[in-house]
Amino acid sequence: MLSSIEDYRESKDTFRELKISDHAMKQILDFTKNKTNSFNKETIDIITFNMLMNNYSINNNSRLLFQLNDINGISYLKNSEVYRDVYEKYNTIFKDIRYFPVPKDLTGEADVTYENSWKRPRTYGGNRIHEGTDIMASNNKAGYFPVISVSDGVVEQKGWLEQGGYRIGIRSESGAYFYYAHLASYNEELEKGDVVTAGTNLGFMGNTGYSKVVGTTGKFDVHLHFGIYLDDNGKEMSVNPYWVLKYLEDYKLYFNKNTQ
Repeated sequence: MLSSIEDYRESKDTFRELKISDHAMKQILDFTKNKTNSFNKETIDIITFNMLMNNYSINNNSRLLFQLNDINGISYLKNSEVYRDVYEKYNTIFKDIRYFPVPKDLTGEADVTYENSWKRPRTYGGNRIHEGTDIMASNNKAGYFPVISVSDGVVEQKGWLEQGGYRIGIRSESGAYFYYAHLASYNEELEKGDVVTAGTNLGFMGNTGYSKVVGTTGKFDVHLHFGIYLDDNGKEMSVNPYWVLKYLEDYKLYFNKNTQ
């Protein structure tokens, strides 16, 4: 267990992995009698405590502890700087998420897949690491899959980025920045500063980017790059979206391409 802020700072990379399985998340939500995809204070407390006790990794075989007030030393832990900081970060990540960012195709003609590609090497623009999850379209067709907001929030960024192509960024009510990149097109009704609700269409999945020339396509397969960023004492910090997406698998909206 991490007991000091020094230990916590040294473990930031481990924290950023965000390793909490969907099965463990369901156990926690079941215990708090919170069957919907929303997170209350008790839920976040249990996530925080168990992640600290298990070195930021909860899998399907982890022994989860639920009765926080009965655990020896919990009062000390909950009053510590480490606990408060980690609690706020988990609250920021999880409190506002509602839906998987790509709806399911009712026609069954295509689907999406993704894997844990966190920190895999990327070379465009120089050597760097992948700070997100790529959600791939099985039909590799730009403009086919809609992309929706996973949360309520405000449109903070919209426009072209050399690496991200057409991208849009939504700041949630709790402060998480959700980043949607490589879009084929936007929801033209949305502008910076607009308020959106979870499930709002942001645009369509594409393969734009990897160029300074606005509108460049075809440098890679069609996919959505989905990223999550937090404020960490005034600095931007990315966290691994893979585990969030695994949880949101049970909360997909639907679309029918034949009726669009």
